[in-house]
Amino acid sequence: MWFHTYKNMQLVTYRSSYQTRLGACVNQHILDLNQSYKEMLTAQDRVDELAVADLRVPTDMLTFLQGGETSLAAAREAISFVQEQCATEETQNWLYPIEEVTLCPPVLNPGKVIGVGMNYHAFVAGIGEETPQFPTLFHKTATALNAHRGAVAIPHVTSEAVPEGELAVIIGKRGKYIAPEDALSYVAGYSCVNDICARDLEFRTSQWTSGKMVDTFGPLGPVLVTADEIPDPQSLDLKTILNGEVIQAGNSADMIFSIPQLIHEISSITTLEPGDVIMTGTPSDLGFIDPPIFLQPGDTISVVIERVGTLTNPVIAEQAHI
Repeated sequence: MWFHTYKNMQLVTYRSSYQTRLGACVNQHILDLNQSYKEMLTAQDRVDELAVADLRVPTDMLTFLQGGETSLAAAREAISFVQEQCATEETQNWLYPIEEVTLCPPVLNPGKVIGVGMNYHAFVAGIGEETPQFPTLFHKTATALNAHRGAVAIPHVTSEAVPEGELAVIIGKRGKYIAPEDALSYVAGYSCVNDICARDLEFRTSQWTSGKMVDTFGPLGPVLVTADEIPDPQSLDLKTILNGEVIQAGNSADMIFSIPQLIHEISSITTLEPGDVIMTGTPSDLGFIDPPIFLQPGDTISVVIERVGTLTNPVIAEQAHI
């Protein structure tokens, strides 16, 4: 059978038939978790639990994350049920080939998208800067978020769009003043993110945000791999590929501030909440090399992270996007 035992929990937000719903990506298919959980309860004669099915496995990612371990356990039950059913049934009405749905950013409209600048030793060495004493933080807007296969639209106000492949951390529970030793327990999962910046806008003032908040300049996805599947996020290979050529390569072990340190520092400033996204930094600065690498319409850019996935986006001119 095509449907084999899954190796990790890959959660997605997808759109099909004008509805946006929570799913799991398994063997190039998207499983609707809410529908399959209800089918499981009915098939197992657990109809008395249908009244709480939407609470255990809601249809949106943010509410799902707020459900914590209860929601995760229910989702795993649903996936196991479908695996068993597919041993005798080829198709189900809650299972879709991935090419038949539109993937969205795993978390829609997160409360916070927090970027971390200059967080790799190789990056800092490459631009000749001193190692920072504290994380360099900035905001990326929710409207900058983009999906896997979504078009990155270069607006006419910039000619210097620089890709930055990064590991994204997605927060799973609310926390303030989180101790480093407890920090990973607040992580829902990990994803790929491309923190594209408009370099000419970024450095025309002392603040970076103008170059970071451009619409479509934050592709995120395609999946959220749950934290229990990646017990050590500080050992992941990362690369960025432009038109088939590797232009960045690194490993998360090279971070100046580890993920627990980042969560500790950020939560000491602002309360972290479910669905918040932390972009953990990029291995090298492509805008300062000679010649610099700037995205152009017609390009294809990908971020590949070990055990997390591949995020790919075409690049177009903004007027073609409107």
